[in-house]
Amino acid sequence: MELRNSYIAEQPRWRKGNTHTHTWWSDGDSPPEIVSAWYREHDYDFLVLSDHNIMQKGNLQRGTIVQWPTFWYTLEREEHHLALKSYRKHFGEEWVETREKDGKTEVRLRTLDEFRHLFEASNEFIFLMGEEITARYEAHPVHINGVNLQDVIAPREGNSVAEVMQNNLNAVFDQEVSTGREIIAHINHPNFRYAITVEDMLALRFGEGQGFFELYNGHHGVENYGDQWRAGLERMWDIVLATRISQGKAPLYGIANDDAHSFAAWKIEQHSNPGRGWVMVRSTRLTPDYIVGAMKRGDFYNSTGVTLSELTREGKTLALTIEAEEGVDYTVEFIGTRKGVDLKGKSMRNIPKDIQGRVSLEYSDKIGVALATVKGTKAKYELKNNDLYVRARITSTKPHPHGYKAKDMEMAWTQPLVAQHK
Repeated sequence: MELRNSYIAEQPRWRKGNTHTHTWWSDGDSPPEIVSAWYREHDYDFLVLSDHNIMQKGNLQRGTIVQWPTFWYTLEREEHHLALKSYRKHFGEEWVETREKDGKTEVRLRTLDEFRHLFEASNEFIFLMGEEITARYEAHPVHINGVNLQDVIAPREGNSVAEVMQNNLNAVFDQEVSTGREIIAHINHPNFRYAITVEDMLALRFGEGQGFFELYNGHHGVENYGDQWRAGLERMWDIVLATRISQGKAPLYGIANDDAHSFAAWKIEQHSNPGRGWVMVRSTRLTPDYIVGAMKRGDFYNSTGVTLSELTREGKTLALTIEAEEGVDYTVEFIGTRKGVDLKGKSMRNIPKDIQGRVSLEYSDKIGVALATVKGTKAKYELKNNDLYVRARITSTKPHPHGYKAKDMEMAWTQPLVAQHK
């Protein structure tokens, strides 16, 4: 019998995705179908619905999965009623099941298995199952996303922020081993309420896979850029990169995403809307395991609007070409740290006694410096013998149409290229 089609994997191509967003299954303002439709209609290739301590198949309560149809969502705010109106309009009265209870409207939440067929298409769009494992140590929130999880993970406790993070990372790693699937965990918004310090991240063990953390989080309530006393997320990244690489450990990879909660109400710096940050993953096939496997290899970059047509990150060369927009200028900074820089942190002086959250140690300003700067749409950097690593940060002159902050420009970040010295 002669088959009609070829099933050989195509050449690798860039796949746009978001690994962190919320729905009515936890604290998002819209049902999962409305959320999924937004990403499908805005040219995303994959999506992780990462609700808090739950997956879209049932609720983890006292160690037992409570299956549909027992999960109903109560409408409390104006945005919820706006979302219900949109839900009925776009998906039909027969699809949307409601009931009245104690004077309030409740909507039955459909599971991922019920609605995924509305959106998924071969080589066009897929879901990766996920969860935002939501824990804390004392008053400090500790959130970790599991990507391509197969089952809900109950949050683990610990005797410090670092121990809580490690215990939850271990739970994700254990599921990867037990299922045989490609699964990653990324540390979410370290500066949310300034809960996680550089020292916490330096204490982590990431097992066989690479480590991941959110370099850029679009939620209006997190502190991506730090403050007078706390480093921004890029600065934290460089400190952790330089320290880990100098110790012969695997690098930490950065991830950009939305952490979107708001689809019915839109306003910069007041609502956490979609489309603020995403990952571009280079993969031959659009499947969960292929996407996660490519991310483990660091074969992805992050964007808030800048697109790369070419990216080389191998040997001693980090090179890129920007898909330029007319009237937009671009600056490429090659950021890195050189060997021999003092990597020890020192206690910060004169910290206010009433400061909220936690404060990292203070580190040398020679960590994470611009090794070279290029104006234009093409740039290349060759690692020098005294470089520990290099990564690229691309900044455009185009304002982000709906960014994390009102004055944000569209940007992109590559993963680090690590020097291999004998």
